[in-house]
Amino acid sequence: MITPEACSTSITLEQPYGNISTRCIPGWLRRPLPNVAIPFNSEDGKRLFREALLTDGLHGYFSLAETFHTQAEPSYCGPGTLSMVLNSLNIDPGSIWKGNWRFFDENTLRTCDKRKPKDNPLENVMEQGITFEEFLYLAECNGASIIPFLASNTTLAQFRSAILVACTRRLDDIRLVCSYNRSTLGQTGTGHFSPIAGYHSQEDLVLILDVARFKYPSHWIPIELLWQSMCTIDSITEKSRGFYLISKWSNDLTIQCGINSCKDIDEPNTSNNKVFCSSEESLLLFIDNYLLPTIDLTLTIELLITTILQSLTPMVIQLTTKWVFDLMQKYRLNAVFESKCIEECKCINLFKLYPSFLPDNVNYSLENNNNECQKPCARVTRSHIHAYAMPTRCALSPFIELFEKDTNRKLYQKLKEMNIEQYLTITNDKTIYLFGGFSSIMDDNEITRRIECGLATIFFYALRTEKFLSTIDLFDSKDVSSELKDEINYAKTCFGLL
Repeated sequence: MITPEACSTSITLEQPYGNISTRCIPGWLRRPLPNVAIPFNSEDGKRLFREALLTDGLHGYFSLAETFHTQAEPSYCGPGTLSMVLNSLNIDPGSIWKGNWRFFDENTLRTCDKRKPKDNPLENVMEQGITFEEFLYLAECNGASIIPFLASNTTLAQFRSAILVACTRRLDDIRLVCSYNRSTLGQTGTGHFSPIAGYHSQEDLVLILDVARFKYPSHWIPIELLWQSMCTIDSITEKSRGFYLISKWSNDLTIQCGINSCKDIDEPNTSNNKVFCSSEESLLLFIDNYLLPTIDLTLTIELLITTILQSLTPMVIQLTTKWVFDLMQKYRLNAVFESKCIEECKCINLFKLYPSFLPDNVNYSLENNNNECQKPCARVTRSHIHAYAMPTRCALSPFIELFEKDTNRKLYQKLKEMNIEQYLTITNDKTIYLFGGFSSIMDDNEITRRIECGLATIFFYALRTEKFLSTIDLFDSKDVSSELKDEINYAKTCFGLL
């Protein structure tokens, strides 16, 4: 970089039609991309765009391109990315941007993170940037339905599922944001946030819409290299980086009440809201035209189940990923709205380690077990426990109980005996994970295993049609509980089978 001190004299440049003098300007005029990245506007980049468009890999691109935002400060990659994503999902900020218009930028973001001042949600971001956890809370406080995935707790197969749902879903209702280390990609700098806008399946590349447009242009990057860059450890948090799936709540909860007071506002009834996700394609054609002609229904149950799983296509994976995303969010949202005193969840140790997770309206003493809890009125206030501060074993315990307390547990038990979790990573051309919308974050393997087994149980119940699996009693859900039947019908709705 040319410093101001080095610019004391002008420089004479030789030109074809005579010499000219030019003044010395400090700083950089952008950076060249390393060879591993393919510039969006290059001939190769344009070819990749055309091919990705023809293979349904750019369904998430156009909404993001409409709201493409250059981060306002060199350290604002996180807030800048979030503003762009929230606008692309048409989430209402509930406050004026300029004139009479409501729109997100870094200055309209607000916080319910008790560690940040209400009037300065980006405190210290100018100097330090934003951490993985802070991005999560900022997104949640501004009305997004968001699920975080630490790379250390996730797999490359699960990342591929997230790419599929964000880039190939025709409803264009979910976004993928990556928190990665630039240096792993051969770029200057370290931690960075940007959204993923496209997927080229044949060459295994994703399109990064880099919000630091003053530094690097948008570019295509190999998926495995991007994954490696998310696995690096952030020196501030001493945890890995990762990615997020971000969507819009089916009921817009972003402006349920005013920023400062919610006392007189009724809460939305989310407990009975069964239809969170919408189906964009029906699995019926896949079942009739692909599974029925190729699957031998006389196989043993174990072989039948594993054969079905290994026959699933990327189209099925993106549907199951969005179904699981919405299902997990429904349970977490209900847990927040219906939560009673924290100690009932038996998660005291977690809150001792992370006291900042406690909302302002809870007077919690670590010396004794006295809790003073109030029911939260909306997700955008400082009065609730953030959804992902509540451990999975607490938020999803009602989901696990659907199976472990049900009188008809034959399918669930069979899947547990098979250790079904080892078959949920599907290997065709590339490895992808069936339930890409599930993130365990901080829980042990046993909790994850039970949730995966429950998801697989619902999935196989939902796959049963008049022609497929109808002759096998194990997949008949007529005797399950009404609560579990609701979830099966919900899955069928998401898969276009109901």
